[in-house]
Amino acid sequence: MRGAMRKQIALAIVLALGAGTVALAATPEEEQACTNDAFQFCQNFIPDRNRVFSCLVDNRRQISAACHTVMAPYFPAEPVVALKKPAGPAPHDKNAKSKGPLNLTPR
Repeated sequence: MRGAMRKQIALAIVLALGAGTVALAATPEEEQACTNDAFQFCQNFIPDRNRVFSCLVDNRRQISAACHTVMAPYFPAEPVVALKKPAGPAPHDKNAKSKGPLNLTPR
């Protein structure tokens, strides 16, 4: 029974990898690279190939390096986050008002 489940997983992975392309020849090594990750992170979505693929994408920071390498060409681009500049003056600004003590030398 477990062997049949592994075959379903491998098939779901192969189909998921090919979901975004017309023809993708997934090698047995590529299939194996994500099989354990699919079991670990996406078992609830098997045998739905689209949900397994989406689950692996959602878990891209946790999947194995081998699976990440196989899946990387199919990952959607991550949004670019713009860094906000601090509202106040920069800490090295000579004209900035100091919030610390004015005289650090004891009298």
